[in-house]
Amino acid sequence: MSSAPASPSITFRPASQEDCAHLALLADMATRRLTSFLWGQMADPGRSAFEVGRGVIRNDETHFTHFSNWRVAEHEGRIAGALNGYVIPAPTSPAAPSAEVVRALNELKAMAAGTWYISAAAIYPEHQGKGFGKSLLTEAETIARAAGKDRLTLMVGSFNPRAHGLYRQAGFSEWDRRPFSAFPGSDEPGEWILMVKDLI
Repeated sequence: MSSAPASPSITFRPASQEDCAHLALLADMATRRLTSFLWGQMADPGRSAFEVGRGVIRNDETHFTHFSNWRVAEHEGRIAGALNGYVIPAPTSPAAPSAEVVRALNELKAMAAGTWYISAAAIYPEHQGKGFGKSLLTEAETIARAAGKDRLTLMVGSFNPRAHGLYRQAGFSEWDRRPFSAFPGSDEPGEWILMVKDLI
């Protein structure tokens, strides 16, 4: 997919291995520290959670966070943010037990099987307030349509009203919600909200 302007001042390109440190940070921003918490559970003693995450994004082609599933947003030649997404596969067997912190997320994702799912969308703070978040969502719609999908989904926390408002303004509506399981360093308890937009 070629680079194309999403607004007068932002362009998108496929991510590369050289972007993986940025992608690890942006993934954690988008998930409000959940990603680094999970990476930390995988880390050997003395190893940084972000070292683990960068390695997964850079090297694990089977993982949805692999750099090949990312689009990088640039503003004036600098990385301003990024978008990660993929088509949620239909379950082929009963789901394996998952950790409490992601059980609700996995239940909601199972409901959205077959949709193009925005797993992470984040803009660095110094680039926020310029409409770039809307540009990420427009880029996601373009990719979903190109993949032959007519539904776009994402997850947002009830404790993140700014993002929730942005998604509603962009035409997303609530599909379902589940209780949020707090973890060290997380937001206050609330709910995960599965949102959907029909692309018609």
